[in-house]
Amino acid sequence: MLYIYYFFIRLVMTPKDFISAIKRLQKIYKIKIRRGKPFEILVHGILSTRTKDETTFPAQERLLRMADSPYKLSLLTTKQIEKAIFPVGFYKTKARMLKKTATELLEEFNGKVPGTKDDLLKLPGVGPKVASLVLVWGFGLPYIPVDTHVNRVSKRLGIVPKDSKPEETQQVIETILSDREKLIANHLLVTFGKDICKPISPLCYRCPVYDLCEYKEKEYYRAKGKISQNISFNHYI
Repeated sequence: MLYIYYFFIRLVMTPKDFISAIKRLQKIYKIKIRRGKPFEILVHGILSTRTKDETTFPAQERLLRMADSPYKLSLLTTKQIEKAIFPVGFYKTKARMLKKTATELLEEFNGKVPGTKDDLLKLPGVGPKVASLVLVWGFGLPYIPVDTHVNRVSKRLGIVPKDSKPEETQQVIETILSDREKLIANHLLVTFGKDICKPISPLCYRCPVYDLCEYKEKEYYRAKGKISQNISFNHYI
């Protein structure tokens, strides 16, 4: 509790405003709760690290066509896995991790993906983000995977400090949102981060949560990108 309190006393955006931002973004993007088989989500999570979705999803499909279970994946050679997942980032390292993960699942978990964060973190290539991804999309549990998009957006909104690490950001926003909101938070904030709150030159002039955001440079980017017609998002408020 002291840890959470330490974070909250440094916040600029209030938890109430953060919830309002989430609800407003959901009205716009209408994100649906994602569900998939735990093993498929695990493979996706390992492949997705430092790799764009446009590359991750095709690689995931190629690999799962060859091996849709830990047992089948364990039978593939590392070279076969490399060929299937190329050109994802660090594909050689990820190929080794995937094979080790398959073996670990067979030896320690009877060939099933575990449904607890502690057990998932024991698997090669699985960090807090991937573990949370498996829990929320594979098991329907209320976790918020925090990747670069979610961390960036959370910092800009002002719900966490500028130096907040993904694990710290996750801990803070998971204390704020309801269980149902947690199930869509990652997909929602990633979509918003790619659409408007971009890493470079965010589109602040058309941001639907502009009035709630505490990003110090928002006025600059609003003036820089504002177009001639009057843009209003008042109907979302």
